[in-house]
Amino acid sequence: MADHPADELVRQFQDRIVAGTWNGLRGLDETRFDGVMACQAASCAQAYVQLFQIPDTLDLDGFLERMVLGGSSKIEIRREGNTIRWEEIHGGECMCPLVKRGVVPLEPGLCRCAVHWVRDLFARHVKGPVHVRLLDSVALGAQNCTFEVVVDDPSPRSTPESDPEA
Repeated sequence: MADHPADELVRQFQDRIVAGTWNGLRGLDETRFDGVMACQAASCAQAYVQLFQIPDTLDLDGFLERMVLGGSSKIEIRREGNTIRWEEIHGGECMCPLVKRGVVPLEPGLCRCAVHWVRDLFARHVKGPVHVRLLDSVALGAQNCTFEVVVDDPSPRSTPESDPEA
């Protein structure tokens, strides 16, 4: 709830600007659009880990355990070696805050952002690289968003304090 009546007007103004930008982005070729979605996902992932206090010091197993226990939605995780099936239980509702607020429409192009978002979350905890493939999504008509994540090297990511070359 807004603290001041003008706060809601400012929020509506900002949402209209974002909606207009989204409409322009929809006209980009696939490569450029994917680049923009990668940038959007990076910003969203940074805000997400701050909001839910997910430390980057967790190893892959610690990160997966943490994600099952808390976040914006329930996540079912099945791991077989370096391959992880990541299913976000959404009950047919997109979790993108821009979609939830009605700023942008729910459409499959947004799933590019989700793929990068999942990749960015994993990349904080492993040496990588991390490969993510969308298997299904709410935007495609499913009840949940499901991804296949493959981590080439699940070893913990080096931190500046533990990396002698840093």
